[in-house]
Amino acid sequence: MKDAGQSGAPADNVDWRNLGMLAEEIVSDLLTREVLAPSAARPPSSPGFYAWWCREEQLDDAFPSIPKENRPPVPTAWSLLYVGISPSGPTSSRNIAIRLAKDHAGGNIGGSTFRQSLAALLTGSLGLEPRRGSDRSRLVSEVPLSRWIESACGVTFATAERPWEFETDVIAILNPPLNIDCGTHPFRLEVKARRAALRQACGLGA
Repeated sequence: MKDAGQSGAPADNVDWRNLGMLAEEIVSDLLTREVLAPSAARPPSSPGFYAWWCREEQLDDAFPSIPKENRPPVPTAWSLLYVGISPSGPTSSRNIAIRLAKDHAGGNIGGSTFRQSLAALLTGSLGLEPRRGSDRSRLVSEVPLSRWIESACGVTFATAERPWEFETDVIAILNPPLNIDCGTHPFRLEVKARRAALRQACGLGA
């Protein structure tokens, strides 16, 4: 995902003819690594991509149900959810490890598009309570969501310099259902609508 207020500027010396090939290599890395629970994963302190997956049997925890999206050779027990990058541009010093640990597996829904989308879809099944009084979406407690991510989700990653230059291509190839920015999956419209409802419940505009 893109961090708020940032956009990656293309490098003048990039060979744009090779971007497609490099994007395919990144996709291959994301699909051939073992899917591990957040607590078991050891993401690198490097720039690159990460892919979030959900156990097939827990897709129906969401409302509406998240569509099953198998991506071979990842085992069919795992369904693709979301693809993100870190850092989001040349002015950021963040990396995959920081993004996953501080924002996605932990953190709060105001600092993570992935967490906020899941919260919007899991409000009913997890009994999540929106919290008012902030300039971003918040929950009264993030604990149920964090526990669900740990038990239901897994992650893979791929290192890549200047990942923002490949973001659109990688997302287009993998077509994850929870990506809104750069996404093309039809389910993203449901996600967007549910996120708007969550924002309104938090006392914010859609």
